[in-house]
Amino acid sequence: MNLFFFPYQSENFYTCPDTAVNQTNEFWVPDGIDTLRAIPFVFVKINRAAKCSKAEYAFRHYSQCGYGIHLTSYDVNEGNTLDSCVFLSASTPTEGSGPYQGFEAFDSAIERASQYMSLRSGDIIALELEDCAAFEIHPNGEETLNYKELTIKILS
Repeated sequence: MNLFFFPYQSENFYTCPDTAVNQTNEFWVPDGIDTLRAIPFVFVKINRAAKCSKAEYAFRHYSQCGYGIHLTSYDVNEGNTLDSCVFLSASTPTEGSGPYQGFEAFDSAIERASQYMSLRSGDIIALELEDCAAFEIHPNGEETLNYKELTIKILS
């Protein structure tokens, strides 16, 4: 499984491996990182392989959606991905059997990503949202980050 992230108001994207998905809702901050950025996103889960898919047919390749948080640090480099830094909500089915209302941004993202890489079942297409929060990491501390129903413990 790969994760395809589209930064807010950008045509570009970057990918992350499945090791970025956190399974425990606890994040241990690596040494040398002083500041974390919490970037909220919405996602669709690919359920059917796609290669060079056109936007008008992209709705055929996903049937679940959700939201999440991506923790990143510009202390390492811009747009980095750390292990266990992506937190996903439970995905819910998208409605209808035809093109989904309000999912046009995902359709164009799938078209763009599938031009360069094959999308497989289980892949995630994530669109970052505008607002992000930066916060300082306190040494030997524990902080809690809440976003909708996600509760993330950040341990340093």
